[in-house]
Amino acid sequence: MMDFIATPAGLLSAFFATAAVVVLAGIRLSIYGDALGDRTGLGNGLIGLVFLAGVTSLPELVVSLTSVINAPELAQGADMATGNMLGSNVFNLLILAFMALLFPGKFKPASMKDPHTDSTLYGVLMLALFSIAYLAADTRWGGALIPGLRCAWLVITLPIAYALILRREHRQHKLEKEEQLPQETALTQLSALRFYSALCALCSLILGGGILLSLLGSRMALPPDQGGFGLEASLIGTLFLAISTSLPELVISFASIRMGFLDMAAGNVLGSNMFNLLIIFAADVAMRGGSMLQQISSRHWSTVGLILLLTGLASALLRTTSRRAATLIAAGMVGLYVCAIIFLM
Repeated sequence: MMDFIATPAGLLSAFFATAAVVVLAGIRLSIYGDALGDRTGLGNGLIGLVFLAGVTSLPELVVSLTSVINAPELAQGADMATGNMLGSNVFNLLILAFMALLFPGKFKPASMKDPHTDSTLYGVLMLALFSIAYLAADTRWGGALIPGLRCAWLVITLPIAYALILRREHRQHKLEKEEQLPQETALTQLSALRFYSALCALCSLILGGGILLSLLGSRMALPPDQGGFGLEASLIGTLFLAISTSLPELVISFASIRMGFLDMAAGNVLGSNMFNLLIIFAADVAMRGGSMLQQISSRHWSTVGLILLLTGLASALLRTTSRRAATLIAAGMVGLYVCAIIFLM
C-alpha cells in the first residue's frame, strides 16, 4: 500500500477514493440527521442548523485537527488547517452559484420565506472576528495565549459568537411557533440502539476518512522525488483538502434543490460556513506548540478577501428575482473563483 501511494498517480488515486467514501458517508449521515430532528422533536430547522451543519463540516474539522497534530512542521500543519477551512468556505459559496447555473428552473429565491440575510451577516461577523485575530497574531497582545487552552485569546471570540448566534436562532424558531409534525420514515421507526449505532458508525467513518485525507495531503507537500507534488501547504489546504471535504455539502445541496428545497440548501451552505470558522479555535487548541495564527502564511489573506467578495455576490444571488440576473451573478462567482485559483498557483 505504501509503495502504491509513493507515486504521484497512486497518491491522487488514494486521495480521490478516500474523498468518495467521505462523500457517501456524509450523504447518509445527513439523512440520519433529518430523521434525528423527527425522533427528538427538536424540528428539522434547529437540527439542520446545528447537526447538519456540523455533520457536513465534520471532514473539515477532522482534516484540520489531524493536520496540526501530525504535520512534521508547525507552519505546514497550520497552513493546511487554515487553508482547508477558508477554502471550504469559498467552495461552499460556489455551491449556490452551481445551483443557479445547473438548476435554473428550481432556483427561485423569491419562493423562500427569507433570503438568509441573518445567516449571511453572521458569517461575515465570524469572518471578521477571525480576521482581527489573524491580523493581531504577531502583536504582543494579540499573540497572548489563554492558560490551559494554549490558544490565542482573540480566537475564543469565535465559539462565543457562535453560541450567541445559536441562542438567537433558537429564540426565533420558538417565536415563529410553527408546528411541524414528525414524518414517519423507516429511520424514525428503527429502535434507538440500531439508529444511534448507525449514526456513530457513520461519524466514525467520516472521522477516519478525514484523518486519511490529511495524511495524504501532507504527502502532497513532499518534493516530487519523494512521491509528492512539491506544492505549498497553504495551496493544498485551500484547493485539494477544501474541495474534497466540501463534497458532502455539494451533494446534499444538489439533492435538496432537486426536491425543490432551495431554502434548506442555502441554509446548509451558510450554516456550514459559520461552523467551519469554529475549526480555527479547535485547531488552535489542538496545536500545543503555540498560537496557530502566528504560524500561518500571509497568503491566506487572499482567500479571506475572496470569501468576502463571494459572500456579497451570494447575498445578491439569493435576493434576485430575475433568472438572467441570477445566471450572470452565478457565472461571475465561478469566474472569480477560477481567477483566484490561477493567482494562488
